[in-house]
Amino acid sequence: MSIIYSIVRYPKDDDHPDSTTDVTAVGGQAWAELLTTPLEQLADVYPLTQKHAERVRQLTGITLDLETYEYFLEPTEDPSL
Repeated sequence: MSIIYSIVRYPKDDDHPDSTTDVTAVGGQAWAELLTTPLEQLADVYPLTQKHAERVRQLTGITLDLETYEYFLEPTEDPSL
């Protein structure tokens, strides 16, 4: 099974995302370490908070604007496989 990792950005107080960025190239192990979740259990939606912001920037180049948006790591199965 292959997993696609995406960072999904939601404007605060909105249920509809305005941006999705594929961050699969970072690798599941890096996300598991960041979220302190075993890789084999990394299958849920995870909020990215201030405590994750610097490492997310280092891994992806994405700066989290947490005053304006909420961010989530959303792992999904790759439908092409």
